[in-house]
Amino acid sequence: MSNFKEIQWSSKEDSALIHHRFEDLKKLSWHDCALHVMDNFDMSVPVELSENTFISDAELALKQRSSRYACIQNNDKRMTGLLALRDLHGRKATQLVTSTQTHWGELTSKDLMTPLSSLPQVQLSDVQKSKIGDAAATLKSSGKDFLVVVNNNEVYGVISSLKIAELTGESINVFHLPSTFAEIISVVNHKEMID
Repeated sequence: MSNFKEIQWSSKEDSALIHHRFEDLKKLSWHDCALHVMDNFDMSVPVELSENTFISDAELALKQRSSRYACIQNNDKRMTGLLALRDLHGRKATQLVTSTQTHWGELTSKDLMTPLSSLPQVQLSDVQKSKIGDAAATLKSSGKDFLVVVNNNEVYGVISSLKIAELTGESINVFHLPSTFAEIISVVNHKEMID
C-alpha cells in the first residue's frame, strides 16, 4: 500500500441528492439516430447461453440480468440465434411441449430460439446513418422483434421493438409472420393462436 495515497474525504453531509442523468432524459423521436436504441455490445455484454442450455436455466439467467433476450451460441462460440424472454412460455414452447410430449424444463435454448438466419441483419454503418423510424420500419416489414447489427461478420448489437417503444413512447405493430412450412400449417390449423 506504500505506492498509494489516501483520497481526501469528509463526512460532513448528512444527506445528498443522487446524481444520475436518467431523470433528464427526454423521450427520443423517430427522427433521432438509430444508434440510440441499439443495445451496443461494446457497452454492455449481452446474456450469452449455449444451445444446450435448458429453458429453466435460460429463464433464470435472463431474469437475473433483467434482460429481454439472450444470444445463443454453438460449441464454437458463434452466435446461432436469439432467445426472447417472452418466448419461453409462449406459443412455440406450448406447441413443442405438446407435439413432443416432453416437459417444459426439458426444452433447450436451441428449441425455442429464433435462428440468426431468420432474423434481419443490418450493417453497423447503415445503422449509424439511419433514424429510429427506419429501424422501426425494418422491424415492421420483417415481422420480427429484433434487428441484429453486424460489422465484419461480428454481431455488434441488437435493436428491439420493445426498446424503441420504451425510449420513444411509441409502439411498433409487428405482425409476426409464419416463416417455416410447419408454422404456416400450424397457423392454418389453429387460427385462434395467431398473435
